[in-house]
Amino acid sequence: MKSVTVLGLVLLLAVAGCSSNGGDDETPRPLPSADQKTELTVVVSDGEGNDETFTIKCDPADGTHPRPESACEFLELAAKWGEDPFAPVPEDAVCTQIYGGPETATVTGVWLGRDIDATFSRENGCEIDRWDNAVALLAVRGDQDPGGIQP
Repeated sequence: MKSVTVLGLVLLLAVAGCSSNGGDDETPRPLPSADQKTELTVVVSDGEGNDETFTIKCDPADGTHPRPESACEFLELAAKWGEDPFAPVPEDAVCTQIYGGPETATVTGVWLGRDIDATFSRENGCEIDRWDNAVALLAVRGDQDPGGIQP
C-alpha cells in the first residue's frame, strides 16, 4: 500500500510541475482588491440524480457551504499564488485513463469580480486531480480534511 501512496505522490508532483505558469518566479502575487466580490453556487451530483447545492460568500466567509471558511481560504490562496482553480484541464494534457466515478460538480457565480462557470468531474486522472485540489470548495468526501489530503 505504501508503494501506491509513494507512486501517487510522485505522479502528483509530476502533474504539479507540468502545470507551472511558465515563469521561474515563484513569488506570490498580490491579492486582488477588496471590492472584487466572491459569491459562488456549487452543485455537486453523485451521478445517481442526487444533487447538493451550496452557496459561498467570502470576506467574510458565509453561505450554506458546510465549511465556508475552508472554501474561502482555498480561493484566497489560489488568488495569492496567481492560480485559477476553475481553469479546465488543457486540451493537450496527457491524462491517465483512470475512472474516478460518476460525480460531477458545477461552480457558477463571481470569484474576485470575475464570472465563473466551471465543471468538475472524475472522468480521468487529470480531472480527478483537479477535483481533489478543489475538495475544500466542492464540499465533498467528508472523510477528507478541508484541504483534500488523506492522513
